[in-house]
Amino acid sequence: MIKKNASKREIKPYYYNDNISVFYEMKYGNEEIKPGDLIKFKNIRGTFKFIQLVHHRGKDVSWIDCMDKTSGEYRSFYVDKFKGMIRAKKSIRKKMNVKGT
Repeated sequence: MIKKNASKREIKPYYYNDNISVFYEMKYGNEEIKPGDLIKFKNIRGTFKFIQLVHHRGKDVSWIDCMDKTSGEYRSFYVDKFKGMIRAKKSIRKKMNVKGT
C-alpha cells in the first residue's frame, strides 16, 4: 500500500483582497459548524475538517476551506456541494438509557 505524504501547500491569507470575507463559523440548519468539526461533501469520498468559510463579494461565490482527515491535504469546495456534519454515533445503551449490569 502506498503511503501518501502530507501536503506542503500553505494557505495564503485572504486579507490582501478587499472583496473577500472570511468566516470561522458556519450556520447549517440548527447546527453551528466550528473549526475542527468533521464534515462531508456530496460525491466526494472521505471526511474533512472544517477550517473556514470564504465569500467573494465581487463574484458572489462562497466556498469552504477544509483539510482532508486522512492525508492532511488542504482542499476547497463550493458550498452547494456541502452534505452535512458528521456526528458521533451513540451506543444502544445510551439511546435506551439503560444502565449496564
